[in-house]
Amino acid sequence: MDDIPELLRIEDETFGVERFSTEVVLAFIVRGDAFTVVAHDEELGKLVGSASCLISEESGEGRIASIAVVKDRRQEKIGAALLNESERILRDFRLRKYVLEAETTNTPAIILYKNRGYRVVGLLKDYYGNGRDAYAMEKKLDRATRKLTLR
Repeated sequence: MDDIPELLRIEDETFGVERFSTEVVLAFIVRGDAFTVVAHDEELGKLVGSASCLISEESGEGRIASIAVVKDRRQEKIGAALLNESERILRDFRLRKYVLEAETTNTPAIILYKNRGYRVVGLLKDYYGNGRDAYAMEKKLDRATRKLTLR
């Protein structure tokens, strides 16, 4: 809960008017079917990135709703680390696939996702506003990839 102001700062810096509201950021923290992963710079003592995810065990789907990294740290593979950790957590739920959306002009993110096994499955016109399209992307998991955990 102490991270909420910094999470909002990162959302605002990364997404501007498309940022998640305070209520949505809070929901990713308190809901049982969602989680947020943060990247914390120990030297600076502040957050430099976050990833927020939703889990639908009914549909067998994990949604990576947001990966955000502060602008001056975007070439440091923080987004890749956040994706790795998000997928590590999602594996515990034995889902069939992971899904996400990426703006068609966000080449670094699209390359990252494709290199991690995501494929484009659709085009979402005006997803981020007038003239700003997104690719719907997914990563299907076979049974061998799904992790079984005992709780």
